[in-house]
Amino acid sequence: MGRLVTTCRLVTLTGSGGVGKTRLALQVAAGEGMWFADLAPVGDPDLVAATLAHVLGIRQDPGRPVTGMLIDAVGERRLLVVLDNCEHVIGACAKLADASRAWAWPAALERPA
Repeated sequence: MGRLVTTCRLVTLTGSGGVGKTRLALQVAAGEGMWFADLAPVGDPDLVAATLAHVLGIRQDPGRPVTGMLIDAVGERRLLVVLDNCEHVIGACAKLADASRAWAWPAALERPA
């Protein structure tokens, strides 16, 4: 899996709850300049991009869409991002993953089956 996160833009881990998806993602990502966003407490899908911006330390401009700010702030940097507990906001995560095509970083997305 270590090779996947260095060669693929998006890696998805699926499986039943408690099998160790989060632990595996964190273990593989350790030492890779990894950013971890736990989406379990995010109740509103519209806050997924804002949560990632917060995790990345990106200041939000109230007059701009958060996804656009992420694209500008990340630019050409290569980052490894783990989005954990996505099942209840999977549509917003999919939109964020689609928008990430403009970014140079691979993202790891973990969600249960």
